Amino acid sequence: MIIVEGLDHVNIPVSNMEASKEFYSDLFDFEVEEEEGDAVVMGLDSHKLRLVKVSEVTPLPFPTVSFIMDVDDFTEAITEMEEKNIKILRGPEGSSKGEFLVFADPDQNQIEIFYRQ
Repeated sequence: MIIVEGLDHVNIPVSNMEASKEFYSDLFDFEVEEEEGDAVVMGLDSHKLRLVKVSEVTPLPFPTVSFIMDVDDFTEAITEMEEKNIKILRGPEGSSKGEFLVFADPDQNQIEIFYRQ
């Protein structure tokens, strides 16, 4: 058995690094921690995203990453996304465990926000 201590980061392919850094910084308050070649690591508390520059992004048909939050922050997030004209792909929609919403980043990568009931 391989024993892990946690998750270090999530890789997200991007075609425009500056637009993606601005998106994740502006929407979630991620901060650039490290830039090396075609990759940028952005952090928020213990969470890390690694944006990787690629020539062409082929988005997955499901969310790349899912962020959990409380219900009040979830409601505020929806309002903020609408104000910023962020493309909402699905939701808000209830599930057996809570409510979720899926939206797109600048490269159409699907991102999910979720709260548990």
